[in-house]
Amino acid sequence: MNTHLLRATRPLRRQPAAAPLLALLLTPLLVACQRPLAAAPDAAALADPEHNLLGTSDFEDGILLPWGASFAPAAAGNARVQGGAMCLSVDAKGDNRWDAQLRHRQLLLQQSHRYRLGFEVWSSRPTRLAVKLGMSGPPYTDHFTRLLQVTRKRTPFFGEFAMQHADDPTAELALHAGGHLVDGDEPVEICFDSVVLSDPTYQARAREAAPVPPRLRVNQLGYLPELAKWAVLVSDSPTPESWQLRDAAGKVLSEGESRVVGLDPASGDRVHQIDFSSFRAESNELTLVVAATGSKNEQRSDRFAVSKSLYAPLARDALRIFYHLRSGVAIEMPYVERPEWGHPPGHRPDLARCARDTGCDYSLDVSGGWYDAGDHGKYVVNGGLSTWLLLNAYERALQLGVESKILADGATDIPESSNGVPDVLDEARWELEFLISMRVPDGQPLAGLVHHKMHDEDWTALGTAPNEDQQPRILRPPSTAATLNLAAVAAQASRLWLKFDPSFSQHCREVAEAAWRAARRHPLRLAPASDNRGGGAYEDDEVGDEWYWAAAELFLTTGRDEYRDHLRASAFDRAIAPDLVVAGLATSSGLSWSRVAPLGQISLALAGAVARGRLTRDELRRYQSQLRAAADALLATLAQEGYRLPMHGKYPWGSNADVLGNMVLLGSAADAEGGDRFAQGVVLGMDYLLGRNAMGQSYVTGYGARPLLHPHHRFWAHQANPRYPGPPPGAVSGGPNADLQDPYVRAAGLAGCPPQKCFVDHVEAYSVNEVAINWNAALAWSAIWLDAWGRHQ
Repeated sequence: MNTHLLRATRPLRRQPAAAPLLALLLTPLLVACQRPLAAAPDAAALADPEHNLLGTSDFEDGILLPWGASFAPAAAGNARVQGGAMCLSVDAKGDNRWDAQLRHRQLLLQQSHRYRLGFEVWSSRPTRLAVKLGMSGPPYTDHFTRLLQVTRKRTPFFGEFAMQHADDPTAELALHAGGHLVDGDEPVEICFDSVVLSDPTYQARAREAAPVPPRLRVNQLGYLPELAKWAVLVSDSPTPESWQLRDAAGKVLSEGESRVVGLDPASGDRVHQIDFSSFRAESNELTLVVAATGSKNEQRSDRFAVSKSLYAPLARDALRIFYHLRSGVAIEMPYVERPEWGHPPGHRPDLARCARDTGCDYSLDVSGGWYDAGDHGKYVVNGGLSTWLLLNAYERALQLGVESKILADGATDIPESSNGVPDVLDEARWELEFLISMRVPDGQPLAGLVHHKMHDEDWTALGTAPNEDQQPRILRPPSTAATLNLAAVAAQASRLWLKFDPSFSQHCREVAEAAWRAARRHPLRLAPASDNRGGGAYEDDEVGDEWYWAAAELFLTTGRDEYRDHLRASAFDRAIAPDLVVAGLATSSGLSWSRVAPLGQISLALAGAVARGRLTRDELRRYQSQLRAAADALLATLAQEGYRLPMHGKYPWGSNADVLGNMVLLGSAADAEGGDRFAQGVVLGMDYLLGRNAMGQSYVTGYGARPLLHPHHRFWAHQANPRYPGPPPGAVSGGPNADLQDPYVRAAGLAGCPPQKCFVDHVEAYSVNEVAINWNAALAWSAIWLDAWGRHQ
């Protein structure tokens, strides 16, 4: 998702050296701990697989992992394996030595242990190299450093040291090659081989093999009785294959033949599709089987269920993720299921000062809200979409008369449960009050506008709880887009709180109309794409859709002609996401934080506008027809996809969010039309997310035979630092990203991957495996929708 696109070039934090630079420059080549050159063994002599801490020491298999390259924005280059060596090309050196580097993370260095480090190194032209073993996060303590002169001659390096500090489970071996280390501006390439870090007491553990998914892919959670049930078989067979659906005892419940699809370009797989939708009985422990029992070629799926109540736990957990992401309060038992998921309050109060380059000079208390993604930033445009999705989940159920236990007071066990207000509204209010706090104060030149975002001054490391974050908090400049986000969701909230809290309802209406007026005074203040130090940029150079969305929500709430007139004059009033479809197929998401006009159209079509006299029946039918047209395109798309998902073509950052956004459009169209036609598309999208995909991977934590385990997140960072927990259930990953925009995925040998296979479940793989509130809000919306639809069939 281009929300976080520029995070791929996130700068490294300044890493203090253990010795002054002058001392490093005077360190003789090939000398460590005063050991004379003659006594230094070459790196190959250190290569003891039983005592080597490094995951890769030679590179004969062509794979760089677990090594990876990192380049700060001022630097550029790449890393690759060539000729059995690891090579770092520095095309632009940047300002600091760590701006261009190779690094191996997730090392445990133990106090008083002796370590021996060796490697062979050479370069395309003379240059220098800084070697560092130290913490990968604050306070960035160094345990061992050396500065080397590197030449074209392949030369061994050896260093030995005793660990003087406390045990460090976050250690990294970093090879810095940027900034002042490079003379001149010509590119330089540095290559390494036989890289060994040994500890005589260390016993290497056998690597755990990644789970191999079955070739027969299903929704690993299961299926609703009355809706579509599809599986995908990876098979080269040019003829259909026989399948059986069996219960836990092996009894055959249904059978048939697969449909041959052939090559699926998005995955690179040759596939068959299996439709077993005719089976509608509720049952647990079901398995699909291809080929006769006992055959060596028998293919079996993961086990799954068919149940009307299938999605209730996922809906609850997806909503509960927002409590885990709250800022400014302790996250604690009994509101979390396990104590390790709790932590003391972070950023209380959350005092953010205008950043130096913003042109303002004040501070705001912006406590509360949700942490946006894997870091501790809070962003208005993403918060606006996320809040709308939670509010809309409640409003569409209210307007359609759909009862949902998930939307009741007390459904999610949050601190506000049993206060007479549905939990989903309580959770949305937590974010809404933060959005309101982001307004420019009265008396300032841009009074009434809303700051686009706030976040840390610089990036923090993996393994940082909110209460451990010591970075200064800064406000970035206000924007028209952020201001209109507040106008839209505050107007929407005003309708929904009228029954529960009339005073807050009136306040929200006043906030919404004031935000609209402020945007009218400053109609085109954009957030720049370069604004990505310490936080995602969330740049957006088209704000016509925000104007349309805000006008729609304000018109529905107030009925005022000003907002109706804006709707009628807008090009966005004529079709939903007109550029969604290319050559008959949906090529992206129908809605996202940067494409919000469909939110207004959904509200106009489904928020009871006719009942309140806001729209005529003909106008209502027009909006509902636009929804159906977009949904028809999505159905046509999934029919052409080997894995039957409502998206075609390029898989960008946050591709799972594109799928989820299209599921929201399909569900809204189903609400407008009635019947199961578009509901089938919603469930097929969820099948993809829960395992019926080219990776055989459930992209949701805690759900499926192979659930997501290691999302990119500062606190749920057990893989990076054992002090921290893994994730709670119900968080969805951004998913496959064909642009491979972080060092880990580039080092994973994924170059040229089919788009649907450009994924790895690793905490450092932020361009494919981050989590974010808008993605989880769409997951919660979809799971709530499927739970209600399944129970009312």
